[in-house]
Amino acid sequence: MLLGGAGLLLAMGSAATSCGDSVANGTGSGTSSGSSTSGGGGSAPGLPTGEVQRYTPAGCSYEVSLPEGIVALIGDDSGEGLPSHVHASFAGPTDSSFAVNWRSDEATLVSLMLLGSDEALVASAEGEAEGVVLTRGHTASYDGILGGARIHEAHACGLEPSTRYFYKVGGPGAWSPVYEVATGPVAASSESFRFAVLGDARQEPGLFATLQEMIATDGADFQVFTGDAVQTGVNQADWDALFEATGPSGSIEPILAGVPMMMSNGNHDALALNYLMQFALPQELSPGESGAGEEWYSFDYGNAHFVVLNDTTASSETIDAESAFLAEDLAAVDRDETPWIFAMHHRPLYSCSNHGSDVDIRQAWQPIYDSFGVDIVFNGHDHNYERSHPIRGFQSGTSDGAIAAAGPEGQPVDGSGTVYLVAGGAGAPLYGSGSCYHTRVSESVRNYTSVAISGRSLSLRTYRLDGSLLDSFDYTK
Repeated sequence: MLLGGAGLLLAMGSAATSCGDSVANGTGSGTSSGSSTSGGGGSAPGLPTGEVQRYTPAGCSYEVSLPEGIVALIGDDSGEGLPSHVHASFAGPTDSSFAVNWRSDEATLVSLMLLGSDEALVASAEGEAEGVVLTRGHTASYDGILGGARIHEAHACGLEPSTRYFYKVGGPGAWSPVYEVATGPVAASSESFRFAVLGDARQEPGLFATLQEMIATDGADFQVFTGDAVQTGVNQADWDALFEATGPSGSIEPILAGVPMMMSNGNHDALALNYLMQFALPQELSPGESGAGEEWYSFDYGNAHFVVLNDTTASSETIDAESAFLAEDLAAVDRDETPWIFAMHHRPLYSCSNHGSDVDIRQAWQPIYDSFGVDIVFNGHDHNYERSHPIRGFQSGTSDGAIAAAGPEGQPVDGSGTVYLVAGGAGAPLYGSGSCYHTRVSESVRNYTSVAISGRSLSLRTYRLDGSLLDSFDYTK
């Protein structure tokens, strides 16, 4: 949540922190594997320099891994290309860290972030200074099947919860504009927050940009994307068009740089190298997982737990591995402290549109969702909006979900069932809507969904592109 006033960096005091130190305590313990960790640029305490395939950013509690065959460079401060495509995400604890990716020309290797709680100080700084922390990131160049890019990534850790920070990325003489981003509430706290849900941008990044402006106006603290960001995941030009999209008010880079976006892989994204390189996501590799640990993952935000899966696979072994991860992940959630659980993946378990329900995925994952009382499952793939009745279990002798008790707005009653919501109207060609036994609301329309959490109360609102209200329900546990 963006808070008014200037939050202070932990333990900053009045002295500048050394290059690459944690904002909190400067105790990063870097590790690396792959090539030599000597060479290029100034070093930071605990952070390797030179070429690495895996390392721990200074002050962070998690590792960053590069996709197979990609080597990153840390500590070479050459080049003066201006950053572009700046966008934020969470790769570690949401209450104390955030990550930023950006693009530059091929010759620019410098990968720095300046961070502070005073916008003017960050804007005027060319390096570490009083009230401004310098964090060193990494850069890597890749060649996809249809084009690549030089991508940079930096992580800020040891931050205060629920605090707004100002930052810029790049290097001396070639900084991005100053952007602002906020950390989440203390884990398991009852502090209110809001997140947005959308998916399937594909051929119309301009529509995606208009929805981004609506999301920012709505005050979303972060957003989750249900997959198919682009038409062809291996085509860098499609990604460039997404990040360079403009809405009615102009460039959406300030929005993407300030409203962290958590991605789910779609069949058009194809878990391509381009996808993996351009987003920083949690990377705790589990058995059977590829994509440097970004194929599936989970994270907490306030008193909610989010689990993100990859259903775009033809391998039954991968689905089995994901099922094991899903069950283990949800079993670890303390529902007294974290009452809300949301899942996200691309293909819908329940849909009455073009692609329809994915029954194979339903049979694999719905029993796990049922067992742990998942509140809402967000999907895309069908380019419309659809919300199911609450569903729990299967009708006798079938793979059709059993409709559970519902309130007047179709919301669950005392956790009676899971709502399956298709949010696939962010730019791809619209599909028709339909009405099946499981359908509560369905409309063929551009849309995004806003979910507000306040303690044990949830308020869901879905809006059309023209700003009109499409769907809503409120639910208190």
